[in-house]
Amino acid sequence: MCCNCCSVRAQKIWVFTLGSLTLVLGIFLVAGWPSLSRRWILEMLPLAPDSFMYKRWVATPMQLYSSYYLFNWTNPEDLNTEGVKPNFEQLGPYTFSDYKVKEDLEWEQPKVTYYGRRTWHFVADKSNGSLEDVVVTPDFPAVTASFFSRKYRRVLRKVMNFALNREGGSTFIRQTAREWLFEGYYNELLDFVEQLHSPLLPVPSGNFGWFYERNQSKTAEGNFTIHTGRGDLSRMGDLLLWKGQNHTGYYSGECGKVNGSTGELWSPDRQWDRPTSIFMPDAGRFLNLYPTENMTIDGIDAWRYVATELTLDNGQLSADTKCFCVGKRECPLNGVLDFSPATYNGPFYMSHPHFHMTDGIYRENTTGLQPNALEHSMYVIMEPTLGAPVKLRGQLMISVRVVRDEAIDFFKEVAYDHYAPLFTLVLHGEMDDNLKGLVRLALNVPRIGQYTGIALLLIGLIMVAVGVYLTRTHKWHNEQKPAPIDKVKVEDKNVNTT
Repeated sequence: MCCNCCSVRAQKIWVFTLGSLTLVLGIFLVAGWPSLSRRWILEMLPLAPDSFMYKRWVATPMQLYSSYYLFNWTNPEDLNTEGVKPNFEQLGPYTFSDYKVKEDLEWEQPKVTYYGRRTWHFVADKSNGSLEDVVVTPDFPAVTASFFSRKYRRVLRKVMNFALNREGGSTFIRQTAREWLFEGYYNELLDFVEQLHSPLLPVPSGNFGWFYERNQSKTAEGNFTIHTGRGDLSRMGDLLLWKGQNHTGYYSGECGKVNGSTGELWSPDRQWDRPTSIFMPDAGRFLNLYPTENMTIDGIDAWRYVATELTLDNGQLSADTKCFCVGKRECPLNGVLDFSPATYNGPFYMSHPHFHMTDGIYRENTTGLQPNALEHSMYVIMEPTLGAPVKLRGQLMISVRVVRDEAIDFFKEVAYDHYAPLFTLVLHGEMDDNLKGLVRLALNVPRIGQYTGIALLLIGLIMVAVGVYLTRTHKWHNEQKPAPIDKVKVEDKNVNTT
């Protein structure tokens, strides 16, 4: 705009109007922008087929890794030797990239049901060892058969002993890490049981691997129904159904309830006094992690949730968790979970790695385990306002109980009843720099708006002040400064005299 073409009146209109508008906008940004921007951001969070969050949820939003530690039984020949305890050497980690894509989505707002197809790829440079490493473990199919037969009469136990001797039973199994994990191996005893087609022993295959036929499988974990957050953001990501049911059937009462998050979507506005729950389909239960400290990671203020002694409690610390004890079986001590409901009622147990945060009785008859709070803790570091996980490390160990059994030849002279560690699974990952930048931006939008509002307030005040000054001093562009009053009076007198 050409100032030479503007009248003084027009200049005043422009300056005072723009100054006033800038002041009003500044006041709005300072006073109203934080709540408005927060509402706008929260409205972007609920899941929908075309929502902002959908693309960041339908596939794994951060690079995750699954690391496996296998325990090698170094002295199986001494199982029956007094004075020599079973020794277990930890091998690994064998690290795999872990990528998950949701498929077959069925939307029924505020719910969505989906299957998750997980794909693992071995990452050699993040591993310690080769998939060809040979690992020796107790023959847990034989241990399970021995355990299972104890509830029957002696005649049937003799039949079981005969079957174990004839159909490939043993005290230990030797296979490669590759076979133990995903590739699987043929087990003669399992094949025999599978061919019985007995509903009491529903073994699905004669091949076995801890994660056999799960790589790239869509159905291995079952389907999940979660809350999308529409209408109630406090429930966003909550697991409503697993395999179409709201109860797992593994544990009684509230302990068997489908609960928590799948670990991929969390509700915003976390409360410090409330734990966060993660549902583990392989265990058929949820785990509670508790907030313990505030921390800052790459400019993001976050809360650190960790596993405590309450996480794997069986009623010793909290009466609410007593239902994790399995009926008609001895309930484990705090820190160890009876894993039998998920393992065909075998003598399997779940705990923190190396029996961390567990009674020493679980390690007393073995050697080689060294629990360490720093290495074996479980945690999630989460930004609480958006419910965004910044970093996580979940890890659990599976073990089997080996005991003397007078009716089974393989185990009738076991020197030490013990809990034999089998493997530890560690799921870990960290939000990438792009996502961290997006989170920082979302968190700073209210502050950016306020700072902008303050700047606009100052600009508006300056514009109005300048306008007032120019008006009072008559210094607008092209404005004719009026003559002084005394000079005008003298000129008027001279005119009258003439």
